Amino acid sequence: MRRKSDMWRDVGDDSSFLPGEREQQERTAAADVMSRLGVVEEQLRGQFTSMAAYAQIAQQSVDTARAEGRADLDREISKVVTLVERARDEFGTPRIESLNTSSATPAPAPASIDITALARIALLEDKFEVMSQQFIECLRSQQELANSIAYMFEQQMRNRGFAPSFEEPVAH
Repeated sequence: MRRKSDMWRDVGDDSSFLPGEREQQERTAAADVMSRLGVVEEQLRGQFTSMAAYAQIAQQSVDTARAEGRADLDREISKVVTLVERARDEFGTPRIESLNTSSATPAPAPASIDITALARIALLEDKFEVMSQQFIECLRSQQELANSIAYMFEQQMRNRGFAPSFEEPVAH
C-alpha cells in the first residue's frame, strides 16, 4: 500500500518543471531537421523508384531493338544465302557439301557477272548501313534519357533546398 506522501514529488529550486528556452529551441530545431530528413528520404525513394522504372523501360527498349535487329539480321542472312545459292545454280558452279576440299576440284570462274545479284548485294549493304545508323540513334536517345533523368533529379533536389553533390567524396 502506498502512502500519500509518495504520490507527490518535490521539485527543487535547481530543476524547473518546463525546460529552458534554449532547450526548447534546440528541440524544435531538431524536430524540424528530422521532419526535413523524412521528406528528403521519401523524395529519394520516389526518385529511385522513377529512375528504376525509366531504366526498366530503357532496358525493354534495348531488348526490343536487339530482338528486331537480330530478326532483321537473320532475314538478311537468309536472303544472302538464297542469293548465293541462286547465283551458283545460275552459273552452274557446284555446291560444296563437305568441308573436305582436298578432293574437290576448283570450280571454273563464271563467264559473266549477274548485274541483278550485284544490285541486290548493294541493296543489302544499304539496309545494313541504315540498321547500324538506327542502332546508333537508339543508343544516343538512351544516353539523352539518362542525362535528362539526372538533370531532373538534380533540379528537384535544388528546388527543395538541397544541393546535390554527384562528385566522389575526397578522402582526408
